[in-house]
Amino acid sequence: MLLEDTIKKWIFFFYVLDSNRDGVLEPRDFDELLDRLYDCRKGLFSNAEKNYLRYMTIKNFDRLLMESDGKGRKITVHEWVRIIKRSNEGEEKSYFIRWFSASAVRFLFDLCDHNKDGFIDFDEFESLYQILGLKRGNIINAFKQLDINRDGRLSKIEMYDAINGFFSDSNATMNLNVFGQHQTLSNDYVQKMIAA
Repeated sequence: MLLEDTIKKWIFFFYVLDSNRDGVLEPRDFDELLDRLYDCRKGLFSNAEKNYLRYMTIKNFDRLLMESDGKGRKITVHEWVRIIKRSNEGEEKSYFIRWFSASAVRFLFDLCDHNKDGFIDFDEFESLYQILGLKRGNIINAFKQLDINRDGRLSKIEMYDAINGFFSDSNATMNLNVFGQHQTLSNDYVQKMIAA
């Protein structure tokens, strides 16, 4: 049951990243995420900042490909589940989850910290939901849960602790909605993915 709960969160996040909803992660999914960012924050990023974000996107995707057994520059949802199952065995578990959490925090901060003050305020956090195509119904709760010290902004440490907890804590009752309602995935679907 614990592995099932963990994999449910990871599958949900896979579908968050899968911008065109075709069941495959590939560089164009991340390009679409960046395009959404530029559309919702027109004129905010210089060409150098855009190039940096593209570089970080490719770098992180290539690191995911290294974990994959897949061929080409694609990761299917089945391959994603195999990566997660393998990552939850032995010593590899903590390394992969820590790396992914740290990479996600850096990437999300680069996307959202528009004023470059080292923090994400509520408006910047709201743009994250828009960029990722998440339902906005959870945004206030998620922000409050992430803002541990209640100063009205999110630090990198608060984001890292929350994201690492989201991916590594397999407690099904955990009420952390960093990326929305991962419970929307059916248990039957998750079971089929684990068995595949």
